[in-house]
Amino acid sequence: MSLFNQAAFQEAVNRDGEFKIAARFLDGAMTLYFDREPLLLKFRDGQLVAMGPANKFDSADVTIKGPLASWKEFLQPIPRPFYHDMFAAIVRNAFEWSGSSETFFAYYGAFRRMFQIMRDNATR
Repeated sequence: MSLFNQAAFQEAVNRDGEFKIAARFLDGAMTLYFDREPLLLKFRDGQLVAMGPANKFDSADVTIKGPLASWKEFLQPIPRPFYHDMFAAIVRNAFEWSGSSETFFAYYGAFRRMFQIMRDNATR
């Protein structure tokens, strides 16, 4: 089950000016768990260069896990309070994150923009 159009999402992220500025030195990976389905996003020089199912041998700098219900709420055009921003949703226990706090916070502006683009490409 895809909650967003992955091809359109990747294209939109890579052409977005705000993301480009915020992510310009980002090299690494992020894994997003949609319930038990992991999606690996790989970044090089601030570009989202690859995206696909993750396996147990893939490593990521940042991992965000959430149940499908939380992702569906987060990806709404106008989400409920505390689902408008990933960090707010994490603090409210709708999601959990692990990994490098340096990477997460250094590039949070880029990740925040990326999640807005994901919301814009959500399937409804």
